[in-house]
Amino acid sequence: MMQWYILLTLGCLTIASCGDTSSGRISTDMIHMPATASASETTARSVPQILFTALSIDLGTLVEGQSAKAIYEFSNSGKAPLVIADVSTSCGCTVARDWPRNPIQSGKKGRIEVTFDSRLRPGLNEKSIFVVSNATPSTTELTLKSLVVGPQSSPIELDSNEITDSNS
Repeated sequence: MMQWYILLTLGCLTIASCGDTSSGRISTDMIHMPATASASETTARSVPQILFTALSIDLGTLVEGQSAKAIYEFSNSGKAPLVIADVSTSCGCTVARDWPRNPIQSGKKGRIEVTFDSRLRPGLNEKSIFVVSNATPSTTELTLKSLVVGPQSSPIELDSNEITDSNS
């Protein structure tokens, strides 16, 4: 008889814990990724929108072996909390070090910190950073550019590989 009471108590506790609605926690309700290209479903719901101040950052000229940091600032201009699920890069020389792990409320700002290691990367470098979120579209591609000069660089290479800043 005592075992039934223990099992009943554990069952009740398990069911009660399923309704946890702690604020600041990420739930599946926050992640909306439409299965089709239909705009009607997207506009009918409140969705987050990630808006970067710059999609491309130019680090300028670096000496080979030097590391440089870039910070991509963004805001949630949508009507629902923005959740950044992942930030990945196209190359091991570029690492996303810091980004918000909690939902960003509508109208709030955030930043993604990326570090580029120029070791063994002489010449013109253009790396991609992929930000996966619950916004539409779900993936945003950022670009990081630099010109790396080292002992093997010639003056002609430096003049012909000029990097320009793109804020689009």
